[in-house]
Amino acid sequence: MRKKKELDIEHLNELIVLGKKILKVLFIITILAAALLAVVLFTELKLGQILLNVLSVASPLFIGFVIAWLLNPAVTKLQEKNVKRGLGSVVVFVIFLLIIFVIIKVMIPMLYRQINEFIEILPSLYLQLSNFVHDTFMKLSETGFDFTSVESKIYETIETFGVSLTTEIPSLVIGGVSSVVSSIWSLLLGLVVGFYLLIDFDGTKKVFNIVPKKYKNNFRKLMHDLDATCKDFVMGTLLISLIVTIITSIFFKIIGLPSPMLFGLICGITNIIPYIGPWIGGAIAAVVGFTVSPLVGILTIVIAFISQQIDGMILQPLIMGKTMKLHPVTIMVGLLVFGYFFGMLGMILATPIMACTKVIFNYYDSKYKIKETIVNHSNEENTIEESK
Repeated sequence: MRKKKELDIEHLNELIVLGKKILKVLFIITILAAALLAVVLFTELKLGQILLNVLSVASPLFIGFVIAWLLNPAVTKLQEKNVKRGLGSVVVFVIFLLIIFVIIKVMIPMLYRQINEFIEILPSLYLQLSNFVHDTFMKLSETGFDFTSVESKIYETIETFGVSLTTEIPSLVIGGVSSVVSSIWSLLLGLVVGFYLLIDFDGTKKVFNIVPKKYKNNFRKLMHDLDATCKDFVMGTLLISLIVTIITSIFFKIIGLPSPMLFGLICGITNIIPYIGPWIGGAIAAVVGFTVSPLVGILTIVIAFISQQIDGMILQPLIMGKTMKLHPVTIMVGLLVFGYFFGMLGMILATPIMACTKVIFNYYDSKYKIKETIVNHSNEENTIEESK
């Protein structure tokens, strides 16, 4: 009879550690595969365009739901302090309207003036940018290398951009006015819808009634987790973007960058995109900064870099915490995939979509022990191999 080989515990532990590492990699691949599948389905079946068309038609309802969804936690807090739901909804909604009024009254006129100022100085900025490029290549030519073709290409790009910008501004203004009028009407209807939804927000949960009774509790749990993830992301992102906008606008003003609030707002909006977003906004501001002077351009890059560090090292951990709980590599790959298929909008939505995918996976993992089953199965196979 063959004698059983003694089990090597140390070697088995090494295999378990290796198995866990492999499982983490498989977990990341699963999230990316699910995101990629969703992207392909949206692209091939044109679900994204269909969804956009539906949202454009039902935009007041969608806006109203989003407003009620964001304000509901504040009303719920007031309810916990024995304030009736109706009164709490009125108080929270009035405060929300006051905030919107302050933004429209103070920020919009300032932003409008700065946009006009920027349009007025565009010709001089174009001339200064051309001179800056020419002086730069003159210095580079002293090294003995021929950069004539590169310089010509840059001039051509700048000229094409300038001409297109000049010719397209009137149509953009007309289209912008039309969009603003349409958006204001949709927003007003959305505010009305949002107020009534906020008063009876729990009534929206009646949609759960279409779910079979035996799955209802599990569905509620999953929806609660998804709701918390999306809400934390939206509120955290909006707050961080607001802080970045204020910080960059103030420092852009100090260093003498034209239209500082406009470029601060661009930095705040692009900051929504993880990792690469702050650099996109900073690069746009830096190009304008270099047309003023090399010093302003360099200082603009420094400010963009510092704001990115403040965002990554202070604001993200403090406000967002570990809300997304996604590996940086996962986020970067997701940005590339969604950016390729859906452009800037895809890059903005990539992180919350992947985070929701992870929430769904974790939910089913806690229910069916998917990861534990894989590890145990791997350990059993290793034990059998060691025993032979």
